[in-house]
Amino acid sequence: MNLYNKQNYTICPQWDVIGIVNGTINDEVIVLGNHRDAWIAGGAGDPNSGSAALNEVIRSFGVALSRGWKPLRTIVFASWDGEEYGLIGSTEWVEEFQTWLNATVIAYLNVDIGTSGPHFSASASPLLNRAIYNVTKTVLSPNQTVPGSTVYDLWDKKITTMGSGSDFTAFQDYVGIPSVDMGFSNSKSSAVYHYHSNYDSFHWMDTYGDPGWHYHVTIARVWALMAAYLSESSIIPLNVTDYSTALSKYLDDARNKMHNDSAALASFESYQSAQDPSFSSEHKKADPFAMLQTHVANLTSSARTFDNQAAILADELMLNPLPWWRWWERLKLYYKVRSVNSRYKLFERQFVPTPPN
Repeated sequence: MNLYNKQNYTICPQWDVIGIVNGTINDEVIVLGNHRDAWIAGGAGDPNSGSAALNEVIRSFGVALSRGWKPLRTIVFASWDGEEYGLIGSTEWVEEFQTWLNATVIAYLNVDIGTSGPHFSASASPLLNRAIYNVTKTVLSPNQTVPGSTVYDLWDKKITTMGSGSDFTAFQDYVGIPSVDMGFSNSKSSAVYHYHSNYDSFHWMDTYGDPGWHYHVTIARVWALMAAYLSESSIIPLNVTDYSTALSKYLDDARNKMHNDSAALASFESYQSAQDPSFSSEHKKADPFAMLQTHVANLTSSARTFDNQAAILADELMLNPLPWWRWWERLKLYYKVRSVNSRYKLFERQFVPTPPN
């Protein structure tokens, strides 16, 4: 077989399409994004299933706006260009508006491949784990073998860690914005998904991937309700305890891998010796992760206290609403809410290095 690979290096503009629904609170923002460029002509699953869902989410919010609804927090919709060529569209946008994003955005909700099969999957910052569980419990699954089954009921409940490979990367890694990437995927028991090929076509999707387009509708519902849940909750529904729990697990995994890898352990000890002349054989016997473990334990204790205080405040807002004429108490409550929400919003930023001036 003779193979000739001809590349076209044409330089052309790329376009991001951005829509904004202004909320009552302008410095708390939720961003929803999907890329619309496909690697191969077609792209029914990647990315058009997500693009179709984004259009429906926008349409549904438009209907709500036409009936007088206004979100508590500002919502931004983004259709990215150039994702397949190195996440160019979303990364350039994040770099251009990084100062504003850092000050305002509480979460980025990404759907790349909305549907390529019947199995829900999600990767996310642990801050968003509980929000994902709560939302998926409210959306019925297209699979109604057992009547009343929700997306949550038929899901394995696994939320994987964020890596890279889609438009959440710049938000999560550059700015420290809690992000989620979700969708319905195929498995060994469902139709083979021909990723990044000409077979990712309308015919494949209509015949094998999602006959009847039921999972397209479902991911749009999950996405819209996730945005509404984050936008409309008085207290931002993030959870720091889940984050500290995940950090503890990551630390345990790293410790086990290092102790099972003599080369990695020797490399660590060599590095420590080079950095600290006092590093001795006695230090080598100690657990190199002990200090980190202490810090994570302290974070866990503080996180539980903070999340409990936030839950008490949320109950106070819901169960004991103050009348307008008790304005001084309402003002104090307002500043309590702002303080809690600011801490939730900026928590993950603390794990991102501050860029040089």
